Formats: sequence, C-alpha cells, structure tokens
Amino acid sequence: MSVPAAARIGSLTLADDGKVTTSVERKPAQLVDGPIHLDGGKLMNADKVLAADLGTIDSLDLSEVRSEVAFSALHEGNFDIGLVNIEGGDVHWMPNDPSDEVAVQWAPRGHKISYLIRGKGGDLVRTLHIPSAYQFAIPFTNATIHALAWDPQAERYAVAYSTPDSSDRVEVLKYDGEGRRLAIDSSSKLDVEVKPFAPGAILLHPRDVLYDEKLPVVVWLADDFAWNDARAQLMRNARVALVVTKTLTDALWSAANEIPWLDASRRFVVGTTDTNARVTSIITEPTLPLGQYRRSGNIVAVAPAVVQSFAAGFIADQLKRDSPKNVSSR
Repeated sequence: MSVPAAARIGSLTLADDGKVTTSVERKPAQLVDGPIHLDGGKLMNADKVLAADLGTIDSLDLSEVRSEVAFSALHEGNFDIGLVNIEGGDVHWMPNDPSDEVAVQWAPRGHKISYLIRGKGGDLVRTLHIPSAYQFAIPFTNATIHALAWDPQAERYAVAYSTPDSSDRVEVLKYDGEGRRLAIDSSSKLDVEVKPFAPGAILLHPRDVLYDEKLPVVVWLADDFAWNDARAQLMRNARVALVVTKTLTDALWSAANEIPWLDASRRFVVGTTDTNARVTSIITEPTLPLGQYRRSGNIVAVAPAVVQSFAAGFIADQLKRDSPKNVSSR
C-alpha cells in the first residue's frame, strides 16, 4: 500500500552568491502575468487580443523591458514557444522542435528566455538570447526537470531534476552550460545500470548480472523519466530488468527478445494490459477499494491510488516463488 518516499524538490531559487533554496511545493504553471491572461483560445493584454486560435497554453511570461510576451502553446501538434508584442502584431514562433517545448520564462534583465524541451532521451534546457537569436541547448540525459530558476544577474541558473535511478537533485550552471556543478545531491539512489532500450524507453538492471542468469522483465509505463519510489522499491527487493517507457510497443518486446539474459517466461507490465498470455499485467480498476485486488488469468486489477506501490510488492512476491539458480559471476 505504501513505499518509502524520497525527498522532493518542487521549486527553487538561486541567489547572487550561488546559494540554492528549495521548496517541496511545486509552483503552478504561470498563466497570468499582470494584464496578460487567457480568454478561451486567445492570449489577451487586458481587453486587447494578442493572439487568437491558440491551442492549450502551457505557460506564459511578460518582459516589461522588451514589451513582449513569451508563451508555450499547442501549435501544429506539439507545444511550441511563441513571442508577441504587448501591443499586438504577428506571433513569432521559435525554431520548431519535434518534442514539446514548455515552462517558458524570461531571465532577469529581460533579453533571454529559457524553456524545457521534453525529449525522448530526457529533458533539455534551451536558453535563447532574443536580440541575437544565439542559443544553447543543455541535455539532461534520461532526466525529467521539475524546476528552473535564474540568478538575479541572468548569468547562471539552477535546475531541479530526477532520473529513474536517482531522486531529485539540483545542479547550477552558467548560461552557456559550462561550469556545471552539483548543488544538492539526491537523497535516494539505485546501484543499477541505465541504458537506452527501444525508442523512447530505457532499461535499468543490476550491475552484477551473473553468468547464465536470466532476469525477469518488468515494463513500467510512465509519462516521463522521473524518479519513482515504487519502482525503486521493486529494484531493491527483486533482481529484475526494468524498462521505463511511455508506450508498450512491439519494438520493445523485440528488443527484449534480442537480449539473452532477459527471461521471456517471466514478464510483467505495469499500467496497461498486454494480451500475451506469458505476460502478467497490473492495471487500474477504479471500482476496487484500496485494500483489495482482483486477479483474472494474467490480469491483476487494483485501485488507481495504489497501483504502483502494489505492483512493486506484488511482483517481488511473485518472484520469490522462483527457485534460486546455481550461477556464477560473468
């Protein structure tokens, strides 16, 4: 029903002297800034329409120095960054990226913006100097960024992020990505290997895979590559190969079939149903109370609020029934 929870970082500030201050509370996306607000699919300055026929707005920020609004909106299939003058006129869209571009903000002193790119291999921070169009894209591999804050001089920024093998931490770096340093370390870490797997998926497994050992495969559906307490609990309690992915695809199983030390006879999926009879699927069932689960064949249903913590305990318990094998180190 529950698992130990690592410390969370929801928001942060960065002072002139480099000191980082954090908070557990995550700031909501900014959708109002002074007179700038939304009205349906329109971006407004008081009663003046700045941009119409916009899709969902992720965030916006006003630069009074430049008299411009930067915003992230659903545009041509994904979230893109746009700029518009507070008096109206054409919207200038930033260079397009196939991934979502979100959490836009102006740096102090008004001429740079930053935003996050939700890439398939982890998030990136893009900073853009508007007058010169000079930009930097700093990757955070296999990571999900939770918060970003500039220092008052707009020369450095702090980033709070996590990865599947390490809980929330903070790095501080220069505007161009140089001088990167760890300011606050993770409170929880896993001693595992992390590797690319199928497209949009990564694989976590123990570092000491043994000779002739075959690891059970757990596919864990997730919206991003953020740290997950339940997944961590499972990997501490059971020797498994764990795949983190947004979608369950044939390419994922094909990749699993090509690795000889992954056990095709012991497979689990958390978050969706797999029709393969050899796969145990753990799914949500809103009608079930918290203290109950229901099993029908290879499908296990549990209340949504506890599906992840339940999966961690259930899978570890199922694997305890397997007899240990006589194996030696590779």
